[in-house]
Amino acid sequence: MQSLLAELQYPFPSRIHPDHALIEKEVHAFIDSYTSLSPEARQQFKAAGFGRLTVLWFPDSPLRQLIPLARLLTWTFIFDDVGARWPLPQLKGAHDRLTAILRGSPSYPGEDAMFQQFAMVYEELACHLLPQAWMTRYIASWQYFFEGQLLEKQYSYKHDLTYPSLAAYLDLREKLGAAYPFIDLVEVTSGFMLPPEVFGHPAIQQRRFFVSRLTTWDNDLLSFEKEQRSLEAMNLVAVIRHEHNCLLQEAYNIALRMRDEQVEAYLHLCAHWPNFGEHREAVAAYALRLDWLISGHLEWYRDNPRYQ
Repeated sequence: MQSLLAELQYPFPSRIHPDHALIEKEVHAFIDSYTSLSPEARQQFKAAGFGRLTVLWFPDSPLRQLIPLARLLTWTFIFDDVGARWPLPQLKGAHDRLTAILRGSPSYPGEDAMFQQFAMVYEELACHLLPQAWMTRYIASWQYFFEGQLLEKQYSYKHDLTYPSLAAYLDLREKLGAAYPFIDLVEVTSGFMLPPEVFGHPAIQQRRFFVSRLTTWDNDLLSFEKEQRSLEAMNLVAVIRHEHNCLLQEAYNIALRMRDEQVEAYLHLCAHWPNFGEHREAVAAYALRLDWLISGHLEWYRDNPRYQ
C-alpha cells in the first residue's frame, strides 16, 4: 500500500489539528455507545482512526465543532459498514428515521445508538439555527447517499457478487461516497454559507464533484482487497476487471490512468479559478478546505489497519 500511496500523492499538502489525540479518545467513547456491535467489531472501528480523519479533514475547526464532526464521521463509517447489510425494508426504514431526524425529530430514550448518535450531531451543530437553504441542501446530500445504499443492494453483500457496467458504476459510486454532506459542512466550519449565486456557479459545482470523485476513487484503489473480503462490488478496480475481463494489475493500471486524468482536470480547474468578486476571499478559504478533504483523506490511509 505504501508504494501506491506515494503514487497517489497530491501537489497540495494535508494539515492536521493539534488536538488529534483528544479527538481520537472521544471517538473511542462514541464507538462504545454502539452496544449492538460485538466487542471485536468495536475494536476494529477504534483501530481505524476516525478521529484522525476528522482532524485531517477539518484541521482548523474549534473543538466545539470537531466533536460533532468526529461523531458524524464515525457514524457514517459504522452505518455504511453495518446498515448497508440490513434487509432492504429495514434499511429503508432507517433512512426514513434518519431523514426525520434531519428535519428536527429528536431521538427517544432506548432508541438504537445508530439513531441517537445521528440525532446528537443535529443538536451539537445546532442545525435548527442554520440557514434553511443550507439545511435543504444538507438533507438532499444525505438522501443522495441513502439512494446509493439502496441501489447497491443489487450488487453487493452476497457470495455471488454481480457488477454494474463502468458507466453505471460511475453514477452509483458518486452517491455511495457520502462525501457531499461533509462538503456541505465545510461551509459551517469556514463560517461562510455560500450564497445561491456562488453555490450555483459551475466552478463550485465542479469542485464539489471532484472532491467526491477523487476521494472515492482513492478509496477504491487503496481498499480493493478489503472490499473483496467484505463482499462489496462497488469498487473501481473490481468493476474495470470485470468489464474488461483482464488481470488485476491491468485493472489497476486502467484505474490509475483514469484517476490521473481526474487529478489533471481538478488542477486545471484550480489554476483557472474564477474571481468571485466581493466573495473572492471567502470562496478561496472555502476552496482551500476542499483541498484538505482530498489530501487529508489520502493521508488517513497511511499505516491504517482498516485497509491492511
